[in-house]
Amino acid sequence: MRSLLAAAALLAATSCSASSGAAAPSAAPSATPETYHATDLRPGDCFDDISPDGFATLVTCEKPHVYEFAGIWVLPDEPWPGDDKVIERSTKGCEEKVRIKKALRDTVTWTAFAPVLATWPKHRTAYCVALSVEEGVKLTGHVLG
Repeated sequence: MRSLLAAAALLAATSCSASSGAAAPSAAPSATPETYHATDLRPGDCFDDISPDGFATLVTCEKPHVYEFAGIWVLPDEPWPGDDKVIERSTKGCEEKVRIKKALRDTVTWTAFAPVLATWPKHRTAYCVALSVEEGVKLTGHVLG
């Protein structure tokens, strides 16, 4: 199973709600770093971290970065199913979203920032991202196909 527990813990302090008035990110970030809420990221956006309040500063994918955003998966609107079910459903949903280039499948994996009890059921979105299989090693270029 992917490292969803760590990803869920990262977002435990955030509601991951959409930011008001934020423009959608562009496919190629400008020279000035632009920060967007996770709900505003687009497939192919690259970044190094998500803050506890759910924001990521985009970086050019041609420079080393930790994550490449793949997409989202929204879990069903229902009572909190428990941590294990949320992780299982986030994993299954993100598996459909993350398409790692064939030549990179030995060095790139994926995970999901899963929803948490504190913000359920308002926020039921899992954020799917690609990252290096080696801890501390960054990606360079687009890894998703």
